[in-house]
Amino acid sequence: MSAVTSSTLAWLLAAVFLSLAVALLSALLKTVEGARPTAATTSAATAFAGSMGLCLAVLTSAGFFH
Repeated sequence: MSAVTSSTLAWLLAAVFLSLAVALLSALLKTVEGARPTAATTSAATAFAGSMGLCLAVLTSAGFFH
């Protein structure tokens, strides 16, 4: 097992914060649209998962994970 480098950890943290921002924006848009809180939460969770999955795919293809 290889240790996680600080560069990899920084990129993972950036991916988490980006995904949180996407989820927050999704929840905000759903709330403005007039959706119930449960629908906004479901939308935010889906947005977070999709964004995080995309970020991890990009980081993997860029060679950050071996």
